[in-house]
Amino acid sequence: MYALLTLPLISALIGYITNVVAIRLLFWPQQPINFGFFKLQGVLPKRQADIAASVGELVEERLLSLDEVIDQVNTPEVRERLVVTITDVMRDKLDSMLPRFIPPRAIQLIADALEKVVRQEADQIISQVVESVRDYLTTEIQIKQIVEDKINQFDLDELEDLVRGVASTELRFIEILGGVLGFIIGLVQMGIMILFY
Repeated sequence: MYALLTLPLISALIGYITNVVAIRLLFWPQQPINFGFFKLQGVLPKRQADIAASVGELVEERLLSLDEVIDQVNTPEVRERLVVTITDVMRDKLDSMLPRFIPPRAIQLIADALEKVVRQEADQIISQVVESVRDYLTTEIQIKQIVEDKINQFDLDELEDLVRGVASTELRFIEILGGVLGFIIGLVQMGIMILFY
């Protein structure tokens, strides 16, 4: 009878240990171990390049495209700040570049006239600059490649720390869930044995 009662406990222990080992095999061993008929290597070390490519593609296509970044920056508020910055720089340059014999009132009138022109033309100029930058960045900068290169540059220990840092609670839950499911399976087995033996 005691052997029957220990069945759920043994099943819980087996379920827990199985999940702990399965999670460890995500990261270890880092170098392949040859067992003759098969090689054992952690999923992350073995597939780091594939994972990096997939994450890079996911980030670029679904999470953060350059077009979205540019659209977030290309707002009326940012445009206004650009105009203010340009006019402030222009006024400072005029003040330092124009000869001192020109009356300050004349410099003020020139600066006001230039600011008016800048404000009138700013929207079109900024739109052209944004589109030019967008064209350049989308052809020259590939977020997918940046993310992929970054992940591939990670040392395997760093990559493991990164994954564990993001998913440590979930990984721990999976380990415990293995024990809970093992216990439930053990109870079912015990019930079947009591019914049929």
